[in-house]
Amino acid sequence: MPTTLGVIVEALGGQWHGDPQLVIRGLAPLQTAGPDQISFLSHPRYQSQLEDSAAACVIVNASLANQVATRPAAILTEDPYLYFARLTQWWRRHQRPARSSGVHPSAVIHPEAFVAEDAEIGPLCVVERGARIGAGTVLRSRVTVGEDCVLGQRCLVHPGVVIGADGFGFAPHQGRWEKN
Repeated sequence: MPTTLGVIVEALGGQWHGDPQLVIRGLAPLQTAGPDQISFLSHPRYQSQLEDSAAACVIVNASLANQVATRPAAILTEDPYLYFARLTQWWRRHQRPARSSGVHPSAVIHPEAFVAEDAEIGPLCVVERGARIGAGTVLRSRVTVGEDCVLGQRCLVHPGVVIGADGFGFAPHQGRWEKN
């Protein structure tokens, strides 16, 4: 979903130069950004890329105000790299559809496991017997939560993670490995 320069600056601060109604449709690196995207310049070494960039808006340090005066738009800030990091987080929260809680149809939840109502269990997940998934927790795809494991509130578990698997649970004994 597109947004405007004014909405971004209102949310994140900074001093804008240009039309606050300028439509921004995405984020991109300086050298590949297009006329509807926003980018940033955080190190003076890359100033030559600024001149060649087609970005609609560039986030720069206030000391570069003169270099961006002829650009369609710019956001002046003390730390452009930090600003872009915060913009990336903001963009992700506000531009993507909100996640919905629930259990994906391909997930397998043992009848003796507990999953909070507002937890999100992604595709191909497995929640084994006695496991507990707390409120607001998100299991991305292919996560396995082993028997009797407990995940608290607002956890984010990335794809492919296995919680409760054997790890360092083996002890050497007389040339063999014995499981703890």
